[in-house]
Amino acid sequence: MTNATELALASDPALRPIEYLCEGEVSRRSESGRDLVFMQGLRFYVNSKEHKMDALLCLNHPNPTYPTKLYLAERVATGVNWHETAYLLGHQWHTYSWKDVKADRPLLEILAAHLSALNPPA
Repeated sequence: MTNATELALASDPALRPIEYLCEGEVSRRSESGRDLVFMQGLRFYVNSKEHKMDALLCLNHPNPTYPTKLYLAERVATGVNWHETAYLLGHQWHTYSWKDVKADRPLLEILAAHLSALNPPA
């Protein structure tokens, strides 16, 4: 029988920083040629309000202006252009226009760059 410590040690080291932000599974997935990071129960703030929801981080979006994308289970903020929905991994996801977040950065930096769009400076 595998315990939680063994599971954590067996996970992808690049995912470990993101695991601290999630209440459930964090794993790499693939669908339709897209490299994805599934984040169950991702915790983040929008305008000082805490949110918790499943999310996908796409690491190879086919549009070079948007090489990475963050997909959320719900739309959570105004002030960003919620321009796309996608059906991935058996679920409907929402994403907003936030460009030029390159995939050559650590995963936590990619995630933080996308989340920063939801909290613009005052």
